[in-house]
Amino acid sequence: MNKIFLVLCLVICSHFATPPIFSQSHTFELKKDEWGRVFVTEKATQKRDSFDFRWTLFDSKNINMQSFFRHYPKHFVLSLAHGQDSFVQAVLPDFTAPTTDQVKLYVTFLEFKNKKAKFKVDILDMSNRIDTEFIDPPKATQ
Repeated sequence: MNKIFLVLCLVICSHFATPPIFSQSHTFELKKDEWGRVFVTEKATQKRDSFDFRWTLFDSKNINMQSFFRHYPKHFVLSLAHGQDSFVQAVLPDFTAPTTDQVKLYVTFLEFKNKKAKFKVDILDMSNRIDTEFIDPPKATQ
């Protein structure tokens, strides 16, 4: 009886589990110490903030990153291993409806090739509370 209950629970959980639907996505390809920038503008107050990030060290599997959001620095390590490849930054608090009113920014480390790291930035904004603008670093002319 316990096995049947367990299988039934797994089927029900997998039926209702869905991946998040991101409102916007962008892929950054950054060299060492190049900055990726995401401007976030809150629609209600027109307040504009920037989320800036860069990487400083890579060792065949792990990458050290720094980010700045609202003048607060953060340092974290992402890995190519699944489950250790993402970082979440809360952008706006969720006051009224925590499941649909949240605004978050996800940074995912995708790959490292030719001394460049590739990151994907996803914006989770189900209630459409912000406008975003992605700024890539300027490309060097040769």
